[in-house]
Amino acid sequence: MWYLVLSRPTGEKDGRPYLDDHLAYQHKQHSAGNILFSGPTPDRSVGIIVIKAGSRPEAEAIADEDPFHAEGVRKYEMLEWEIHQVLGAGPFSMAAQAALSADHPH
Repeated sequence: MWYLVLSRPTGEKDGRPYLDDHLAYQHKQHSAGNILFSGPTPDRSVGIIVIKAGSRPEAEAIADEDPFHAEGVRKYEMLEWEIHQVLGAGPFSMAAQAALSADHPH
């Protein structure tokens, strides 16, 4: 399953002392195949991370261990994400969407 993480500053700590550790952790998770995309919005107000994990607790552990989150520099919101289309491939009709939903009831 895929998880979209939206990470925002807590306003309680300056993130600069933790930036190198955060980036090293992100690199480790990218290399392990746990994170597909990561990066901030242009104004740095939101960090966006796409995590691939077997379960929500597994995804939460990956997010929790990020030094920005572990040190209280940022807090995050996590959304479970059903990816249906990628680069033009996927179900692009109501019938195809219904078939996909039947395979994965909510």
